[in-house]
Amino acid sequence: MPSTTEMQKSTAMDYLSAPRDSGIVKGLMSLIGYTAPKGGRLPAGVKLDTLKAMSDVLASDEEISSKVATRVHELQSERRKATLKVKATPESIIEAVKLGHISLSELKAKINALS
Repeated sequence: MPSTTEMQKSTAMDYLSAPRDSGIVKGLMSLIGYTAPKGGRLPAGVKLDTLKAMSDVLASDEEISSKVATRVHELQSERRKATLKVKATPESIIEAVKLGHISLSELKAKINALS
């Protein structure tokens, strides 16, 4: 499906999301013999039918299912892990005290508890 906005980042495939420039969805569809005409759309429902067919095959073939699962685990392990994000800065804490969201005595007690 052609982009509808310049900022559009993913395909119109609601069931899977992939950046358009990766070519993942287009490549997958091409592997099974479906291509869209230049600037056009794939046949109606073909992506959903592809997922259904893939699900059927994976459910019926343990070897292929295991290969896919192994590869997904590899790809997931390569992804960047979530990191703790500090949401408060010294300035934001001081502002919270000034605005009365936290009392100075409560802040001092928490600081002393760190020692």
